[in-house]
Amino acid sequence: MAKPAGPSAANAGMFPDLRRDVAFPVAGMGLLFGAFIAFGLLYQSLFSGAAERLVTVAMIDAIIVLGIQIYVGNTGVLSFGHIGFGAIAGYTFAIFAIAPAEKAKRIPDAPLGLADLDVGSWGAAGVAVAVTVVAAIFVGIGLARSGAESGAVAATVITLALLFVTHEVARNWPEMTGGARAGLSFRIGGALDTRTPIYVALAGALVLARLFAQSRRGRLAKAGREDDLAARAMGVNPMVQQMIALLISVAVVSVGASLRVYETGSILPENFFFNYTLLTLAMLIVGGRNSVTGALFGVAVMTVGRELARRLGQDGFEVFGLGLDGAPLDWIFRENLQTVFFGTAMLGFMIWRPRGLLSDWEFDEWLYRQLTRSQSAPGVPRTAVGADHGDRLEVAGVSVVFGGFQALSNAGFDVRSGEVVGIIGPNGAGKTTLLNVITGLVPAASGQVRLNGVDLIGAPSHEVARAGLVRTFQNLRLFGSLTVRENVEVTRLMAIATHDDRSSPETDVLVAAAGLWEHRDRRAGELDYGNSRRLELARAAAARPRFLLLDEPTSGMSDAESQAMVEHVQTMAALVSAGVVVIDHDLDFMIGICHRIYCLDRGAVIAAGTPEEIQADPSVQAAYLGLPKSD
Repeated sequence: MAKPAGPSAANAGMFPDLRRDVAFPVAGMGLLFGAFIAFGLLYQSLFSGAAERLVTVAMIDAIIVLGIQIYVGNTGVLSFGHIGFGAIAGYTFAIFAIAPAEKAKRIPDAPLGLADLDVGSWGAAGVAVAVTVVAAIFVGIGLARSGAESGAVAATVITLALLFVTHEVARNWPEMTGGARAGLSFRIGGALDTRTPIYVALAGALVLARLFAQSRRGRLAKAGREDDLAARAMGVNPMVQQMIALLISVAVVSVGASLRVYETGSILPENFFFNYTLLTLAMLIVGGRNSVTGALFGVAVMTVGRELARRLGQDGFEVFGLGLDGAPLDWIFRENLQTVFFGTAMLGFMIWRPRGLLSDWEFDEWLYRQLTRSQSAPGVPRTAVGADHGDRLEVAGVSVVFGGFQALSNAGFDVRSGEVVGIIGPNGAGKTTLLNVITGLVPAASGQVRLNGVDLIGAPSHEVARAGLVRTFQNLRLFGSLTVRENVEVTRLMAIATHDDRSSPETDVLVAAAGLWEHRDRRAGELDYGNSRRLELARAAAARPRFLLLDEPTSGMSDAESQAMVEHVQTMAALVSAGVVVIDHDLDFMIGICHRIYCLDRGAVIAAGTPEEIQADPSVQAAYLGLPKSD
């Protein structure tokens, strides 16, 4: 039997498994770095002319694209503003790196005494990173206030606005930037005499990007990327993870931008504007925005493709003695063919393969799976439901009004740890609305939700989950692009980070207990319905809840599957010593699992008692079963 990571490994900090999440990524990125550099040097040796500078520019582009990937790939928020951050870094680097004698010629009226300041090239790079990260903090606050999430328009508009603001400032503040015509320059061309800083920065960007993705923060960011609402219900606050990703991302972009200015020896406003934004985003999209391997691959593909298109379109270029710039091929192979290639590639991938060539495939993950494929399932402890640990959830007097409709009216129930309490009622009775109020998704007009005496009414959903109330959803909300194991692990990592007072089984134990061990490396979005329900339950259990709140866990299941779900719910609740509140329409399931049942009708509780008492209650028979109410 494979030995699972122990508690010490789980609590070791940012990485749940040092071998999988640190050793393999570092080794994998080292191999990719070597392959990328070797390919560049081979190309450089085969072609003369501008090949050397093309390779240098490709490496700098790779640093910037990797920086963008840290944010876009892990959070899912599409940013047009990272090249705007690059402009801030580039100008800051130039202002601090240029010698005072040169600044006296170009920006003698620079404010704050900058015209007389000289900190050297590497000091200037450090200042550039610091200034740009400070700017990113303010932008990040704006993104947080806009409710940025994957696919959100507001976040994209904010980052696009940053790009235009930095461009206009650079154009219209000649005292600081040299303006649109002159710009800033120092020893134009060849200012960076060695590639060593570029090699170091590229290797560092690769390792940092992968380590962030494998870290607890990166995994939580990816959970928010996949489903913001489900992530919050598991205790994740996506805004925190997005801010951390943004700051790390901007720091890497700042290093790349500084190297770009240093290598060029000058900077103009158009160097960091829309064309370069589209180019870097195209590189990221073509390779695969959710993958560090894909980001590097996209840089290589787009660089080679654009260079090949440029050569095919130049005058006098021949293939096997056939001139491509003459009839009948001159309408295709003409000057600026690389621009056509760039536009066609971006359009084609957005339409036919929006996830890129590699999607979220990572070289080191593939290698790790090949070496651990024979891992056996861990043992699942035998436990029984019924232990009372003194936890109590009391919901009282909850009322909710949507417009003029009374969705809930003075509704409530109570449940203790070790209990399974059910809530039934006809469609529209307010069952899911009550669960949404408890978990902070719907505001209540009045009422209390008290967990061990602490009122949680009105608390954000991620704080409710951290307090110990964790839910599943009526409509499945899994992290579809993450594997089965990652779905469970990301929730467990959140639980470990927020409260150490409750213990829970290891990730692999929960996966095995859910009957999903053979599917552990499959994406959640590839599972069938029954396995998806079991995964959602295991993921909720991984949050170390005091109470599991299950919204129709047998919806869409056959009678046999519903009966099997009884055992799954009991197993998971017992493993984490949690009480259970369950909503369902399947009476056989509810009778087989619940100790007590509450019946809702038109937003109010009309009956409460044991399953036998509920079955015999005339008001329940009238409201729920459709039988005439006896006099």
